[in-house]
Amino acid sequence: MNPRSQTFPSSTPVPMCPAGCTSTMCMASGRGSLVTRNSHEKSTQQDWGAFDKIAPMSETAIPPQTLCEFLQQSGAQVHVFDMGRRLVEIPTEQMLAIECQQAPYPQPFQRSAMLGVLFYYQNKAGNSTEQQIWFLKFPLDEQGLLSLEARDDFLRRIIEQLAEQTLAKREAGKNPQAPAMVGDNPHGFTPRDDRMASFHAKVAKRLGQPPSRFYAHARDYFSGTPGFDQWNFVGLQGIADVAARLDEDNNLATIITAIPQLPATPLAALCSCLENEIIDPALGSVLGIRLEHALQEGDAATVAAVLRGLSHGSDQTLLHKAIHSTLDSETGNNVEVLASIAGRAWQALAHSDTHHRAFLQRLALCEAGQGAFDNIMADLMFLPCLRRPLLNSLRHLRDRGECTAQQAMIIDNFFQSLQTTD
Repeated sequence: MNPRSQTFPSSTPVPMCPAGCTSTMCMASGRGSLVTRNSHEKSTQQDWGAFDKIAPMSETAIPPQTLCEFLQQSGAQVHVFDMGRRLVEIPTEQMLAIECQQAPYPQPFQRSAMLGVLFYYQNKAGNSTEQQIWFLKFPLDEQGLLSLEARDDFLRRIIEQLAEQTLAKREAGKNPQAPAMVGDNPHGFTPRDDRMASFHAKVAKRLGQPPSRFYAHARDYFSGTPGFDQWNFVGLQGIADVAARLDEDNNLATIITAIPQLPATPLAALCSCLENEIIDPALGSVLGIRLEHALQEGDAATVAAVLRGLSHGSDQTLLHKAIHSTLDSETGNNVEVLASIAGRAWQALAHSDTHHRAFLQRLALCEAGQGAFDNIMADLMFLPCLRRPLLNSLRHLRDRGECTAQQAMIIDNFFQSLQTTD
């Protein structure tokens, strides 16, 4: 079932989250899958409501050279978030360096920079107006540098739309409509439901706003009061709010107590939010115990989820131990598990030759075959810290006979594909 196409009765309430999203993200009963309630109109389409506040440039004005400059020249407060490999805020100075190609994009994902751009204006009293959000996706070159052609094309489109709006406002009786990013701009994208929920949770906390209306229900669920089997209608937005506020309302202790008892589906939802937070070692320890149980049971889906939850922990030794145990088990050949390590715990692969060689050996034996190997490797090769170590380790495994004939064939085919693309 495609959660975005699912419809619900018109009587279903559509509450507002602090950042303006109208989605109610809930875990459905029955199949244990995540579904999304209507409606996503404000969260999946870009909100252009602040366009009338962006003054068009005069004929003598210097055109903005970067996206950050464009918004700052309008008087906006700007916050940029990486929406790809992990949800983290990118400092303004770093983003300016990225836009000027003075620094590579720090965490490329699928060869792209995936950005959540939050901007707002302050009134005379110093209060911020409604936040506006753009979700933008720009390609990167082989060195991880931002494509200036794509960025400039986006700016050109926006400036042209602003000029059209200005002209329309001068014509009596016309009220120009803000353009829709998804329909009109090829550089927009729609984040996954869990990433959208975490984004709104982080934005609310970042701006000192209260959490969503689903926060209290999620906290009540994790306390165990209604029973841990009563997860069917716990809002994903509420789970994200709890994960973003582990330092509030005794949430850390509550989550630590709950994790050993959580069913697989709410545990996976929680971990998809924890991957964006720097978690406490005590929380990492209880996740590690849950991972060991999942390895014993051969539960690959839970292993993959817990690895994601551990990936951004303050004590990375817990993650290294978890990856070692995983790659040393039969579950280590599972494509979902390997994709979780590559996509969320890539920094652990750069930690030691032992880690990434074990990962490569498992990846070459992956049940999904050559296609999975090539796709995961292509993504990892875009990370500056991993490209050379991974290539060296592949040659080491192949040339020193430290792999099976099947693994050697997978590795050879990958090297041949690199020569073809070069």
